[in-house]
Amino acid sequence: MNRNTFSRRYLIGAAGAAAAGAATGCTTLPENAVGKTDRLKITKIDMFQVAVPMQDDIIYSPEYVETPLFSMVPKWILKMHTDAGIIGIGESNRGADGAKIRATADAITGRNVFDFNLTNLDLPDGHGYEVFESALYDIVGKAVGWPVYRLLGGLAQRKVLVGYWCGRKNAEDMRRVAQRAKEGKFTTIKIKCTLEDPVVDVIQAIADEAPGIKAIVDPNERFYTYEQCLPLAKQLDEIGNMMVLEDPFPKKDHEGYRKLKDQVSYMVCHHQSDPLEMIKAYSAGAVDMFNTSPASMPRFVSNCYIARAMGYDVWHGSSHDMGIRDATYLHACSAAANCTYPSDILSYQRVDDLIVEPIEIKDSYAIVSDRPGLGVELDEDAVKKYTVAG
Repeated sequence: MNRNTFSRRYLIGAAGAAAAGAATGCTTLPENAVGKTDRLKITKIDMFQVAVPMQDDIIYSPEYVETPLFSMVPKWILKMHTDAGIIGIGESNRGADGAKIRATADAITGRNVFDFNLTNLDLPDGHGYEVFESALYDIVGKAVGWPVYRLLGGLAQRKVLVGYWCGRKNAEDMRRVAQRAKEGKFTTIKIKCTLEDPVVDVIQAIADEAPGIKAIVDPNERFYTYEQCLPLAKQLDEIGNMMVLEDPFPKKDHEGYRKLKDQVSYMVCHHQSDPLEMIKAYSAGAVDMFNTSPASMPRFVSNCYIARAMGYDVWHGSSHDMGIRDATYLHACSAAANCTYPSDILSYQRVDDLIVEPIEIKDSYAIVSDRPGLGVELDEDAVKKYTVAG
C-alpha cells in the first residue's frame, strides 16, 4: 500500500491496536505473580521537590541568558510504597503543582496497583499523570519480573539513538559544543534559536569543528512564516550538515511546510504529541517525520504505530529531564521499532541525574536496562542534596 493512500480509519485503527497490545502486558499474569494472592496495595507515597542545575556551557551563550533558567524550575520526585515492599519511583514535569500531585497521591493510597489500567490511568486529576504512570509501571515490572519495555509490547530495539543538545549559541561557543559532542561520539547536535540568531554561522561552526555530526535546528515556531523562513532554510541547506529543521514556523501552516519540504534536501518535521494532529500533517504532506512526546509511555508507543503506518520514523522529545523520566523514555523508545532518529534523552547534561547508575550511553546510543521495572534506582543522597523548599 502506498504511504499516501492510508485512510483515516486505518490510521486510528492502528493506534487502537497498539493500545490494546500494550494493555495485554498486564492482564495475563502467572498464578504465582505478586498481586494474585497479595493485594500489592499502595500504602504510602513520598514526594520531594528538587532543582538540579545543568552542566556549564550547555544552555545559552551569555547574550541569550533567560531568567529564571529553565533547568532550575523545580520538579517532583515520587516514591510509591506497597504492602509487598516494592517501591516505584517517578519524576514530574518541570513546574508541576505539588498540591495537585499530593491530592492525587492521597486519593490513590490504599488502591491495588493491579487494579489500574496502565494504558489509561484512572486518576482524580490528570495533573502529574507522568509521575504516577512511571511509579506504577515500575512497581508492576518489579512485581512480575519484567523490564518496563515488555509491559509496553516487548523489545523492538536494544539500544536507542540519542543526540547532543544545546540552547541558543553564538558561533564561537558552538565550536566548544561541537568539540564536546565529537569527543562523546555523538552523531547529532540539536540547537535552539530564533530568526535573529546567527544560525547560519552556528551551523557552519558545527561543520568546521565536527564534520561528521549532523545538525537539528529547532526554532520552536519562532521563524514566524514560511516566507521569512525560506531564505535561511536554503542557506542552511548549502552548508551540507543539516539533518532536520523542526517547527520553524507555526505548525498550522501545512501548506507552508509542504512547500518548504520541496525547497530543501534535509528533513522537515513537527513536534506533535496529538495523534489527530499527526494525521492532519501527514494528510497535508507537511512533514518528513515526527518528534513526539506525550506524557505517557503507552501513548508514545501508540503514536509510533501511527507514524509507522504512515511510513514515518520518529524520535522522542523531552523537557530536558533527569534520570527517572529519561528511563521511561528509553523503555518506550525500546518498544518502538521506528524510533530511529536521535531522541532527547539528556539527563547526562545535568550535574546530577538523581539515579544511582546513570543511563549507559555509548557511541550515541542509550542502552536499555533488562532489570525489572524501570531498571534505575533513586539516589537518596542526591535527592537530599538538591531538594528545594515547596
